[in-house]
Amino acid sequence: MNVSTQPVWAEERYERNKVRQLLVPGGTLQASGEAGALRVSNVYGSWPAVHAAAEAADGLTAVLPDRSGQEVHWQGSRTAHPPHAVVESYREAIGFRPHGEPRSLRRPQIGALHAVLGHWASGLGDPGIVVMPTGTGKTETMLALLVAARMERLLVLVPSAALRDQIAGKFETLGILQQEEIVTPAALRPRVGRLEHGFKDAEEAARFVQACNVVVATPQILSRSVGNVRMALLSSFSHLIVDEAHHSPADTWARVIDDFSDRPVLLFTATPFREDGRRLPGRTVFRFPLREAQRLEYFRQINYRAVFGVEDVDRELAELAVGQLRADREAGQDHLLMARAESIPKAEELGSLYQQLAPEFHPTVVHQNVGVARRKAAVQALRKRECRIIICVDMLGEGFDEPALKIAAMHAARKSLSPMIQFIGRFTRAADGLGEATVFVAQEPGTGTSPLRRLLREDADWNHLLRDLTDRATLAAEETSAFDTTFTGAPEDVAVSVLEPKMSAVAYRAATAQWRPEAALALCKDNERVLDDAMALGGKDSPVAWYVIERRTPVRWGAPRELEQVVYELIVLYFDTTRRLLYIHGSEKSSTYKDLAEAMLGEDCELINGKRTFRVLARLDRLVPTNVGLKDARDYFTRFSLHVGSDVSQGFTTAQEHKSQTHIATSGFDDGDSVSICAAHSGRFWSPSTAPSLKAWTDWCDQQGTKLLDSTINLEQIFDGFIIPKDITARPPYALLGVGWHQQVFLGSRDRYTLTYENVRYILIDVNFEVDDFSPTGPFRFSLTTPAWRVSYQADYEAKGLVYRPREQDAVIVSSGPRAEPQPLEEWLNAHKPDLFLEGDRLIDEEGKLIAPNYTRRPYDPSLLTPLDWRHVDLSKESQRAERRTDSIQYYMSAHLQATGSFDVLVDDDGSGEAADLVGLKVDGRHLDVTLVHCKYSHAPTPGRRVEDLYEVCGQAMRSAKWRRGNALPLLDHLHSRAIQYTHRNGGISPYEVGGPRALFTIRDQARLLRPRFHTIIAQPGLQASKATNEQLLLLAGAEKFVRDTSAGDFTVYCSR
Repeated sequence: MNVSTQPVWAEERYERNKVRQLLVPGGTLQASGEAGALRVSNVYGSWPAVHAAAEAADGLTAVLPDRSGQEVHWQGSRTAHPPHAVVESYREAIGFRPHGEPRSLRRPQIGALHAVLGHWASGLGDPGIVVMPTGTGKTETMLALLVAARMERLLVLVPSAALRDQIAGKFETLGILQQEEIVTPAALRPRVGRLEHGFKDAEEAARFVQACNVVVATPQILSRSVGNVRMALLSSFSHLIVDEAHHSPADTWARVIDDFSDRPVLLFTATPFREDGRRLPGRTVFRFPLREAQRLEYFRQINYRAVFGVEDVDRELAELAVGQLRADREAGQDHLLMARAESIPKAEELGSLYQQLAPEFHPTVVHQNVGVARRKAAVQALRKRECRIIICVDMLGEGFDEPALKIAAMHAARKSLSPMIQFIGRFTRAADGLGEATVFVAQEPGTGTSPLRRLLREDADWNHLLRDLTDRATLAAEETSAFDTTFTGAPEDVAVSVLEPKMSAVAYRAATAQWRPEAALALCKDNERVLDDAMALGGKDSPVAWYVIERRTPVRWGAPRELEQVVYELIVLYFDTTRRLLYIHGSEKSSTYKDLAEAMLGEDCELINGKRTFRVLARLDRLVPTNVGLKDARDYFTRFSLHVGSDVSQGFTTAQEHKSQTHIATSGFDDGDSVSICAAHSGRFWSPSTAPSLKAWTDWCDQQGTKLLDSTINLEQIFDGFIIPKDITARPPYALLGVGWHQQVFLGSRDRYTLTYENVRYILIDVNFEVDDFSPTGPFRFSLTTPAWRVSYQADYEAKGLVYRPREQDAVIVSSGPRAEPQPLEEWLNAHKPDLFLEGDRLIDEEGKLIAPNYTRRPYDPSLLTPLDWRHVDLSKESQRAERRTDSIQYYMSAHLQATGSFDVLVDDDGSGEAADLVGLKVDGRHLDVTLVHCKYSHAPTPGRRVEDLYEVCGQAMRSAKWRRGNALPLLDHLHSRAIQYTHRNGGISPYEVGGPRALFTIRDQARLLRPRFHTIIAQPGLQASKATNEQLLLLAGAEKFVRDTSAGDFTVYCSR
């Protein structure tokens, strides 16, 4: 006889917190037995039964109906089973059947179960980390562990109230474990407490825990119980499980985990990285690969697109996501959209945005401050399709299952993306009306690393699971992508697209153009192994290979042999078949890899070392040696010495023939790029910089290889041309042309520093330097200027070196950050000295040293001066201003540039903190042409021979060369920010002469993969070409030399006839 039943619960309350136990799950029961021994049973258990209420016994008993199919009634005690009886019922209640057999766990679940029990059996005290992609059955794994480990009292920590209720509900029913007969019917459902309110009384808190087998709580609620109440709560638990552990950077989480340092702790997560990008604390005991989750169809491939916003990345992202939703709906797909915000205020702001863009989809905002009733109503509206757009903070209750959620708009791209993308992609079963999942991820203009690259760093499998739809507008990006796709046989956990080797190598010359890269795999020592026994090989036209060596060695501080340190060394091999050069990179940089080279090339290969290695220092501009190592063959006690700074000159004293350089490290400019290049006698050559890709590393090797084989390179000429920084104790007798912040200020965040004077604040790099005194003697005098104020300073050499002081009242500088304190600018200037640009291509650097290139200075060739017709220009009017004064020098130059050239963007950047008065941008194939125009008014109404007409404009030109750094990205960010300020300051008038913000942003998106070409223009109609003096021409020559060397650009002077 089959009957049905409603669920039967036992429930208690402690203060305002519930403890529940499911005595009888709802569903169908089979009645069997004779009178006096009747029972009802199913996969969830067995209970006594009677035909009439009068026959009921003391315990919980089913009163059977008259006919089959009807519902039973229950009478008798509904008291919960004691916690110890629940634990005892779990003895032998779960089998460890291999996955695939009847009544077995899934493959990731049984794997995790074995791994966790093994970890706990080992006695290791570290928290165990279980990494299981979303949708692989993480919660059921926790339930299986509860039964298999027969945990006495378990605390489960979750990030939200919604997830607390969901997980508690799973524990109350044991999920599907009994339904699928994985756990026997004899196992009792646990007594589950939901910690919804903080306890005030310690004894009541202790009674609550003692009444439970499992307590599910959020860190926020736990933190409301303090002192002895908190101790009473936490001390009674035997185990801790942290669910969705990637949410746990906060101190509240860490404190709970620390409190369990003497008990087993398990962290369950979809990614081993926290939302702030850092790794979780503990030891990974089990990880189920994403690629396997996809292969087993736990989720499908996902369309991915990074979105680069121009002025409002949120609007750009929302418009694209809504457009995708409309397109999917028009295609007949029953899709929903979820937008994720990083904070509650941001979620509310996005709610208004989506309401404006798509009112027909009834966007709804859900977060923890929204009441329970409203949250439930929002979910119900989503399920009924009354609402198709939901905006949430993090996720919609973590684990909320709605297969139609196929579009994600990730406005909070700074957090780890992995859990959210897994969440969207988890719904894989074919269903009518559902198509592919699409994820849009915000990438702001200043973000250096793409969200996809960060994902690949978290897990290489994302390379296979995401179909990247992000627009790629440059040939270089396509080439790098094509290069990466040639590799086969890579280790499973390492994606080629995230490899970033240091720029370092040794080079071997081969006798033939043949090589055998596979031979390298046979050379591992006893303590080494090749990761996954895998070597990634490039295609036929890509003679590159790489692999990873796992090396185990004893720790260096004399610990027992049981302790080992594990090092993973990346080995990259590149064979240039044309030059017959094999380049070998090892991330440990501890060898010349002779055995490796001979295995691949044969024993007749030759290491390029000795003086030949120093050829990599050739063809660089303004080369400054930063340190030199010397080996003395005669002096045993000072056999090696290291020379740094101005002391490096001793490393090149030719009279000391018994000494030889072991290595030379230098900095300089290579085609306008600021570079550091180092070479060692052993044969290794390197740069401190990191290659952004393997292709970039091979290109760098090709560049160095050309020089290594060039026997015409004269090392003596290279060494003679070194610029040795000079220590000086007094002001040198050269005019100060300009002052500029050190380049590191520009490479950081734009708003990293702010300056305040008379209660008016400006971003530091928007503050301008003006030279107040061009005389070659006395202190250096200059002012910092903004539209609102001018503050004067001076710098002079004193006993402790170059010292900066305010000439009147000091300004105040503040750095960004929560602990930033205001600091007098005088103090900050002396710790972060600016560059002082002097006439004659000279510079005083941040250490107060004089940088003076070693060459014969010649005047600027007067035939290179470019006269223009300035008839309708007032030579005293430099700026066109917002009203576009047609008789100004700047207006005339803008018209001249537009008439004679072509620009994607031409923008007026005139004002304090300018890069130049006019900045032109043009994408030309692989290059970005940048034109910087510096205009200067004449000190007299007619052209003449005045050197003072050139001092400031030459300084501006030299100072602006710094914008060549970082692929000109800081310049583009600067222009973007300044253009917004200009428009706001001038009542909506645009600074763009050509193009606009979208054109600028398109260039910004491409710039990382474009090579800048700089064109510097000086426009001074007060200079008369036919009467230019030697002093004027020497001044121009010094500026030109500096600009050409440091920006690799050309230099044009517009003047009068």
